[in-house]
Amino acid sequence: MTKTKTNFNKTLLLILLLPITILAVKTIVDLRKSAFFKPANITVDLSTTFGNLSQTLWQNIAQGGEEASDMIRPIISQTRALQLQLIRIDHIFDHFDVYRPDGNHNFTELDKIVNSILISGATPMFSISYTPTSLSSNGQVTGQPSNWQQWQSLVSALAKRYSLEKNISDIYYEIWNEPDLFGGWHYGKDPNYLTLYSQTAQAIKNSLPSKNYKIGGPATTNFYLNWIEALFKHCSSLNLPLDFISWHQYDLNIDKYNQNIENLNKILTKYPQFFNVERIITEFGHNSEADTWYDNKNSGVHLLSTVTQLSGKIHRLFPFELVDGPTNRSSSSSGWGIITHPQNGASPKPRYHAFTFLNQLKGQRLNTIGDGSFVTSLSTQNGSTTQVLLVNYDPRNSHSETFPLTFQAIANQPYILKTTVYMGATNQKIINPPTTTYTETIYMEPNTAILLELTPQ
Repeated sequence: MTKTKTNFNKTLLLILLLPITILAVKTIVDLRKSAFFKPANITVDLSTTFGNLSQTLWQNIAQGGEEASDMIRPIISQTRALQLQLIRIDHIFDHFDVYRPDGNHNFTELDKIVNSILISGATPMFSISYTPTSLSSNGQVTGQPSNWQQWQSLVSALAKRYSLEKNISDIYYEIWNEPDLFGGWHYGKDPNYLTLYSQTAQAIKNSLPSKNYKIGGPATTNFYLNWIEALFKHCSSLNLPLDFISWHQYDLNIDKYNQNIENLNKILTKYPQFFNVERIITEFGHNSEADTWYDNKNSGVHLLSTVTQLSGKIHRLFPFELVDGPTNRSSSSSGWGIITHPQNGASPKPRYHAFTFLNQLKGQRLNTIGDGSFVTSLSTQNGSTTQVLLVNYDPRNSHSETFPLTFQAIANQPYILKTTVYMGATNQKIINPPTTTYTETIYMEPNTAILLELTPQ
């Protein structure tokens, strides 16, 4: 047998065995996942509350620069119904034709979208980007300004226009959008984001006599420890304002969101002066690419599960985005929006209804234990009604679960137990707990959410 033929036979054998090998590996992985599975066994203690539930966590949204126009005006009524607090917009300078070299900057077009945000009941968050091409060192909108004095004049005009002339309180000024991607900025060499931050933050600070605004960044494409620590050091050494730390995150795995927050808390122990800094994810979703989940309820369940797990850990989440662009981003999805583009009907998608579902949650946080690997919860005492949000989230869309939900420290009297399914029906029943503890057996299909409300009859 020749060497060539021997090698051919070995290759053929490997090809034939490959499916078996892959199946074996997959089986091992699946068995390991099952071994680490933690079932839910949730207990809600009605005797212990610990502060108001902050709806601030989810009542925000980002709008991308899909069009160089006021994209919010056609959907104001749908937007107002969401009770949003902040709407983040980017492409401030390159889309809205603000910059004028003589300093007589033109806010006509930017005023339109800002006014639409205000009419919707929200406050604008400006992602201060990008550089006007005539002011850019390389002629690109992501380039470093060629004249920092001109840049500061432009930023100063922005701050004065909306925080002073328009008298809008609590505007968030976020310095740039994804600097590690758009412009290839760095924190240790040119083009240096820390220089951009200094020039921009100082311009805002020097322009506004009262502190009715917030400044922060770096709004990187993901959570990068080195970027955030560099910004802490820089602002501390130069006494620059840093009211919030922001980053973006697109991930199916919500554990990674929790890991990033844990890492941020570790950094903060080294910089106690920033202990109270707001922690904000200014763009987030399950995928940085527009896919079919953005058009079905799975993206809504991802949002609901993220809220149950991050409540009390960070200050704000900004799902991306409010409204789709005018054309399909791919053959399988209409876009990232929670509302379709007006040319496609301006219709709310399932993730839109996740906001209204969450807005039902109010009142004092309750002590709740027993979340599982897939099923997570968030509980409140809203007047006499106990509310429990339950979410069964599985990125593989396959895990169903039956588990006990126990209410502790309830009165020995009849109650109405109301169950509302996300994107589904509502039903209720009367229960008569024989003791001060009551257990309800819950069954949940994959990627579903329910809100239970227990009210004395």
